[in-house]
Amino acid sequence: MPNLLKISQQTLWQVLGKVVTSLSTFIILGLVARNYGEEGTGIFTLALTYLAIFYLLGDFGFNAHVLRRVKSLELRVKAEWQKLLGTRIIWSVVLIFVAVGLLPFWPFATAPFSQAVLFGSLAIMASAIFVTCNLIFQSKLRYDLSVLASSFGTIFGLGIFAYLIFLQLPIPLLLLAHLLSWLMIALVALFLIYKLAKTALPIYDIPYTKHLFKASWPIATTLALNVVYFRADAFILAYFKSGSEVGIYNLAFSVFQTALVLPTFIMNAYYPLMLKSLRGIKLVGLGLLGLSSAGTILTFIFSPTIIQILTGGGFSGSTISLQILSLGFPAYFLSALIMWILVTRGQYQQMLLVYGLGLVINLSLNFIYIPKYSFYAASWITVISEYLILFLQAFILIRNK
Repeated sequence: MPNLLKISQQTLWQVLGKVVTSLSTFIILGLVARNYGEEGTGIFTLALTYLAIFYLLGDFGFNAHVLRRVKSLELRVKAEWQKLLGTRIIWSVVLIFVAVGLLPFWPFATAPFSQAVLFGSLAIMASAIFVTCNLIFQSKLRYDLSVLASSFGTIFGLGIFAYLIFLQLPIPLLLLAHLLSWLMIALVALFLIYKLAKTALPIYDIPYTKHLFKASWPIATTLALNVVYFRADAFILAYFKSGSEVGIYNLAFSVFQTALVLPTFIMNAYYPLMLKSLRGIKLVGLGLLGLSSAGTILTFIFSPTIIQILTGGGFSGSTISLQILSLGFPAYFLSALIMWILVTRGQYQQMLLVYGLGLVINLSLNFIYIPKYSFYAASWITVISEYLILFLQAFILIRNK
């Protein structure tokens, strides 16, 4: 029961933070949709999707690995944090060069898209710093501080976005507001880390960095495969279809994705406790199933209203796409739990196999059906792929019980 209370408290803080960031995101999406139309929305959301892949790659599974390996959280996590910060800064610089350097080779990379990515690319480092700060917040179960940093930066960024949109600046320049938002989040997080741990400076320890990459690569590769299969459809859609159809699909996906942070928040709070004991795991699973089922029903009913409020009209395809995507909530919620059970058990290779197979099937289906059925196919394939992942995870879990 005490564990459940801790999970609930930390999840509540993250949910409150997500309310702030989600409202901000919806306001920005609404402003972009109303002022730049489906085409502009497609460019804007595709650039953010591209950058988000590198934000997740910046994680590289380091936090999960350190928390799992370190037993005395209070002392040793703090001792390693500065080295981890140095590692993440180096890694994020590499990712920035990769993100920008690959742009000429992507068939979907139009000039506005490439410019938008270029303007927003430094946010990769800011995101990496914030993720590193979350190691301390998570180990101390102080997600209130993480939420404070993200909320402050998000509200700051919203003001910049609104001002740039008011000036009717081109879509690529809107990514400057996105960059400034992430920089503010990182700076506030570092300030809070200094207050909490009395240190905020990186240490560049190359042997430590090499060891961390060597130890974390299975988790990182699994996360990378997960990210690619999760959002590859947007880029395949951009290649085969118009920017307008990308805008329609990404608008629906942005709403859908907002709800997917809930199982992430729950597992963020539960993971440090899971490392000590799996007591209460059935209750957590039932809670995730109940929340996801309710989410499917509510989203299916209110999708037309949500899209209408966001866009002010048009984007009718987004309503259908969102309704289809909502059918995948139970799979996403439960697979988040099983994935971290497998991480706790150190079953990295099995996870890698699951997501590798999921990626192959997802890409194959998208290449076959998107050219004919557009974002409708992308929506259904997203749902089908996640249920496949859930089935494979459950099979491994039961087999190795």
